[in-house]
Amino acid sequence: MPVENEEMLDLRETAAELVQLIIESRCLQVEKNACLWLILDHDPIEHYEFPCELGFNVQTFIFSPNEYQIFLGKL
Repeated sequence: MPVENEEMLDLRETAAELVQLIIESRCLQVEKNACLWLILDHDPIEHYEFPCELGFNVQTFIFSPNEYQIFLGKL
């Protein structure tokens, strides 16, 4: 089944204390068979636990030391 409703959320300029709150808020809004892309400027490992608990498939793509794109797919 294809993934629908793809969204890109760039958090590189967001205050560090708000990043996790934004991720959690957006994850709660993603419906089944939809996905969310995050762009961060650091290794996002600390942000994986919550999406995984909600059943997301999480994959990170490193484009440079300052750009990490994270795929969050909810199937």
